[in-house]
Amino acid sequence: MCGIVAATSNRDISQDLVRMLRCLDYRGYDSAGISVFGADNTIDLRKKAGPLSDLEELLAEKPVMGHSGIGHTRWATHGAPSDENAHPHMSSDGRVSVVHNGIIENYRDLINDLEAVGVECVSQTDSEVLAHIVSLFLKANPGASGKDIVKHLCRKVSGAYAIAILRTDKPDEVIGIRHQCPMNFVCTDGLAAISSDISSLIEYSRDIQVLKDGQAVVMTPNHHDVFDLEGNPGSSVHVVADWSVDKVEKDGFDHFLRKEISQEPEALAAFIKSAASNGEDLQAFLAERDIRKVVFLACGSASYSGVFGSIFARHLGLPMDISSEIGSEFRYLPPHVDKHTLMVAVSQSGETADSIGALEHAKSAGASVLAFVNVVGSSIDRLADMSVRLAAGPEVAVPSTKAVVNQFAASSLIISLLADKSPNSVTLWAQKCGQLAEAIAAIIAREDELITIAEKVAGHQSSFALGRGLDFAVSQEMALKLKETAYMHCEPMFAGEFKHGSISLIEYGMPVFCFVSDKSVRRKSISNIEEIKARGAQPVIFDASLEEDPDLKALGDYFNIPALGDPWSSIALLAVTHLVAYHSGLLRNTNVDRPRNLAKSVTVE
Repeated sequence: MCGIVAATSNRDISQDLVRMLRCLDYRGYDSAGISVFGADNTIDLRKKAGPLSDLEELLAEKPVMGHSGIGHTRWATHGAPSDENAHPHMSSDGRVSVVHNGIIENYRDLINDLEAVGVECVSQTDSEVLAHIVSLFLKANPGASGKDIVKHLCRKVSGAYAIAILRTDKPDEVIGIRHQCPMNFVCTDGLAAISSDISSLIEYSRDIQVLKDGQAVVMTPNHHDVFDLEGNPGSSVHVVADWSVDKVEKDGFDHFLRKEISQEPEALAAFIKSAASNGEDLQAFLAERDIRKVVFLACGSASYSGVFGSIFARHLGLPMDISSEIGSEFRYLPPHVDKHTLMVAVSQSGETADSIGALEHAKSAGASVLAFVNVVGSSIDRLADMSVRLAAGPEVAVPSTKAVVNQFAASSLIISLLADKSPNSVTLWAQKCGQLAEAIAAIIAREDELITIAEKVAGHQSSFALGRGLDFAVSQEMALKLKETAYMHCEPMFAGEFKHGSISLIEYGMPVFCFVSDKSVRRKSISNIEEIKARGAQPVIFDASLEEDPDLKALGDYFNIPALGDPWSSIALLAVTHLVAYHSGLLRNTNVDRPRNLAKSVTVE
């Protein structure tokens, strides 16, 4: 969703705001803007529809300077992307400026209230009302404190929101409010800053404060005050960022996406260490519970790791119900969960609103929650009964890659531990994952072969991705990555189901991606490939055999990876899907790091 920043200092912070926004434009790039308290004791506003670079051009023409300010990069929910709808928003009297991430559910009622007292909104957003509400409150209550503003505003609005506020009567103060949307801050000597993402704060300090849900902070350059939304004193969560600023740079790669694909072996090695360090606690956590049902819960690519885990459990014959659920549907069509249910939450950001709501519902029914998240201190991390860090490091590109590999590995870990309760089960899993990291590195080294495949498929608008067993989850990831990275329609299907209707869509030369690493259904998968080949499709076959299979190679374009056995070969194929989608996107001239209409962390339902 949208990204918000704020800063107050004893020096000019206008460039700090822009720099922080560069770290956040994966959260929204429909428009961007900043407000600063200028030298003439007024709030100077600059905002522009389009990418952050358009705002930077505007600032080069019309610079601003100030010691305190707020900034925003937008992913539109209410109102089309435009200069008018871009944040920050200003009150009619120019005394208050706000930025907002989330959705104000009762904004239409609030607009009616504002119009009744003669205030007209100039944008089509739900966010502008916040500035007017604060302004009217200050007119009626001169000298009101930041705490007073928070209490009044949060009693008036409903929905999900993270808000930053700048006002002229307290020019050295910024206010941050968190309700179901992430907000972090740092305080150093002479500077305090707020951001939706830790990565934009680590230039100032590795000691990051994370607001808990339902908290606010009032900050000046040398002081901060944390309290709940009713004004009661509170304490934030302290986390230490363990990556450096250069982790959010391209490091010589043309795109963040390509850099992050190259980091998949490194990220997997980091997750192995994370899992090993938590191994005994994880085994104890599972042993202490009478688990009769496991539900993987996630959204997007992370949900495919749950599909993968549920299929892997069937491979091992686990005598319990193991399923995968989508976060956005769980609360509204919930399966039965109780004290014998283990919810396994998988999330890159740890802030996915749909998953958070689903987990809260499950916990209220008595279920235990185990989380695999990439961000320490995130909402899901704190909500879980136990959390294991994915350790993939920061992902800047909107399409997730290295985190997805670790999510699939996390699913394999849980299923492995449920199947094997011996003391060395984590060690055995780690050894297999180490071989997996080596195999992924070998796949990346053969990038030229995958570029050739991308050149053959990138000209097509429609395709299918087929897999059986463990490979079905990989076909889902292939389809999603082509959609979001290359804007190519691709439908994932169980290969055996394809002949029951969808095969009618096959046209001559249509690419069909076929994954053949699950040994238990290999012969059946090959028969399915022969069926589509006979109808004129162009199979693109991804195999996992000790040696190349000449019969498969004769059926279409062929790429063989190291044979690791189940389920490891299927996880290794994720690197193949990521490279093919990346190069297909380049050939189709898409913005592979910032796909249209998407944001990385969806913090509203």
